[in-house]
Amino acid sequence: MSQTKTIITACSHDCGGRCVLKVHVANGKILRIETDDGNAPQLRACLRGRAYRQRVYSADRLQYPMKRTGERGEGKFERTSWDEAQDTIAKELVRIRDTYGNASIMYIPGAGSQAALHGAQAVERLLAKFGGYTRFWGVPSFEGALFASMASYGTMMTGNDREDLLNSKLIIMWGWNPAVTIWDTGTIPTLIKAKEKGVRIVCIDPRLTESVAVLGNEWIPIRPSTDAAML
Repeated sequence: MSQTKTIITACSHDCGGRCVLKVHVANGKILRIETDDGNAPQLRACLRGRAYRQRVYSADRLQYPMKRTGERGEGKFERTSWDEAQDTIAKELVRIRDTYGNASIMYIPGAGSQAALHGAQAVERLLAKFGGYTRFWGVPSFEGALFASMASYGTMMTGNDREDLLNSKLIIMWGWNPAVTIWDTGTIPTLIKAKEKGVRIVCIDPRLTESVAVLGNEWIPIRPSTDAAML
């Protein structure tokens, strides 16, 4: 008779929350995943974290390297060995670097995991040791804030504790939809507490988002790309 055990771990998605996951396992298989049910403030995982079981056992999950055998877009692949896959990638990286330079290697991760051992940062370190690579081309929206923060405070990111939101008299949510684009598990509960305390929340967004519906005392639906004119 198998014995079920519960493993307490954290969600690896890079939203910043690192929410609690209670993984119930028997015979090496995940039976179900629950989240934080303790005292407030809770680190309750959203559906992304609680759906890890479906991701692990999905029939569409790649479990070994696949090599394209047809033209691009045809969807023709065959299984290959890890050694062959690594050799092919290594040879192509060397060829591209020697022919076009390191700037021609563009790496844009988007799996939701920035972990140092198994996520985007591991590949970034590899490519940096390889001589460099291109991460962004053009002007990403966060560049202004990034360099202004470094010039002003000497660090990339700075700010008050989220609890300081409760000391506000007015909160302006400009194109911010934390109910969906979660960066920290405690943000929405804190904003709800602020609204209940009487803090006025103004949402500026072309869309009637979930955050507008839950938090907004006032919604200003500006036209897309008119932020500068609004300011």
